[in-house]
Amino acid sequence: MPIDLAHFAARFVSPFDPSSRFYWPLVVAVVAGIAANIAWYYWEPHGGEKPSPAENTIKPWAFWVNVIFLIWALVLLMAKIPFYLYAISLALNVLALAYMYLYWLPPRDAAWARELRRLKYIPKPERRRRRRR
Repeated sequence: MPIDLAHFAARFVSPFDPSSRFYWPLVVAVVAGIAANIAWYYWEPHGGEKPSPAENTIKPWAFWVNVIFLIWALVLLMAKIPFYLYAISLALNVLALAYMYLYWLPPRDAAWARELRRLKYIPKPERRRRRRR
């Protein structure tokens, strides 16, 4: 069966409604995405490794960017808008997350690592011993 690009282009700009075979899988994916995002946000790493302060700062921002996008995707599903608007919204969400994790976070993580290395070389104060009487 040959690929009909005209049919694909027509489906891409036509209203995305429940008659589409991709509608309900997208609804399930959005709900699963919200659940996965909440689980990721509250997940505590085992092994005692604490994230850097910069990562602790960025995590709520990434969480809310994703949650707002997923709620927006549900609103777009209920409004039955064309599919290309979903693609644009998804691209904006991915760009926001890429900016946070690829541009904003690395310099701050590097500064935190430098600070930890610097603190290794600073002598710690000696403990004072109490005299017995």
